[in-house]
Amino acid sequence: MKKKLAVLLTATVMATTVAACGKETVKEESVNTETPAASESASTEGTEAAASQTDGFDVTAYVDGLETMSLQDIKASDYATLTEYDGVTVEVAPVNVTEEDVADYINNTLTSSNPILNQVDRPVQDGDTVNIDYVGKYADTKEAFDGGTAQGADLVIGSNSYIEGFESGLIGAKVGETRDLNLTFPENYGAANLAGKDVIFTVTINTISEKSTDLTDEWAAGLGYEDVSNLEELNVHVNKTLTEEAENNYKQEVENGVLETVTSGTEFAELPEKLVNRYMKQQVEQLNYYATMYSYMYGQQLTATDVLKLMMQSSGFAGTEEEYFKNTATDMANQYVMFQAIADEQGIEITEADVDSFLKEKYESASSTGFSSFEDYKASLDLELYRENLMAEKVMSFLSEHANVVESAE
Repeated sequence: MKKKLAVLLTATVMATTVAACGKETVKEESVNTETPAASESASTEGTEAAASQTDGFDVTAYVDGLETMSLQDIKASDYATLTEYDGVTVEVAPVNVTEEDVADYINNTLTSSNPILNQVDRPVQDGDTVNIDYVGKYADTKEAFDGGTAQGADLVIGSNSYIEGFESGLIGAKVGETRDLNLTFPENYGAANLAGKDVIFTVTINTISEKSTDLTDEWAAGLGYEDVSNLEELNVHVNKTLTEEAENNYKQEVENGVLETVTSGTEFAELPEKLVNRYMKQQVEQLNYYATMYSYMYGQQLTATDVLKLMMQSSGFAGTEEEYFKNTATDMANQYVMFQAIADEQGIEITEADVDSFLKEKYESASSTGFSSFEDYKASLDLELYRENLMAEKVMSFLSEHANVVESAE
């Protein structure tokens, strides 16, 4: 049932993203911040199973030309027979952030991402952080290759951040020592000019540091939090952060529990095909958005179908892509029909002014625009999509506020 909530939230993300409608453009560039010495595994993990071009099923072509209808074209209660939904009981663990939670977050999470380092006067060991200068050259021509030179780079030995042999080749080196590392780039390395090439990295050790467990005010102040200048203030900051996170999780758990109870108590009739078509098309828009964002973040091109396959793998679905796609769209359609039926019973309405207010806020806060006016922007949108999502949010708020939340036994 949590999958059903995720379906709703996916649609909500699309409805509230101006970028999907052409106004707020993605500003991030696909920038490779790794040097040619770096490993490539992080950006491609999990995508090899979903081929860059999927054979057979094409989710975009699948919805092309389909006729659609909206919730406004049906009477929701004809397709969703409601039972009890006002005041359903859900069990949720209370918000409880302890001193131990705060200490654990500081001593483990924060020190892991922001290690406390003390410089040492000994040879490099596994786990040390070294500050290095290096120059990479082709082994045959001794010509330096682009991107293979750095000064003052920090590297954790044993992190496997660089190609095989780079980090292990520095173990035993001392501060001020320069070593030549004779290495070979992997055959499948992303940069064609380096794939399979024999190279020499000339590396100089500037400093050697080891991790420390001694927390200091200076370390706390260096974390970059505006309200933190010492350890005492860091404790306050972390307590506040963890409490806010716990409260958000609590709210989400309440919504999950309410949605599961109300949905399981609702009897659904077979929906009109054109209505399911509408949500299939919405899904494709969202899948394309995810594919675009993935390419910006990782520099690897995916299609909407690729993303669908990755979602299937993540959920453990054993059927076909078409079955998964249609099942998800039907779940989404049923959910919105149920919300509309509740909204009709409770007199919950979303007016044109409500939609305008929401869209104006998104329009005015967008970093860039491809439209000459708000009216042009609004005319390019499926306004029913926004009405549906605002309606769903109001219904969820009603259900959560009226729920009987009891403390779980866990």
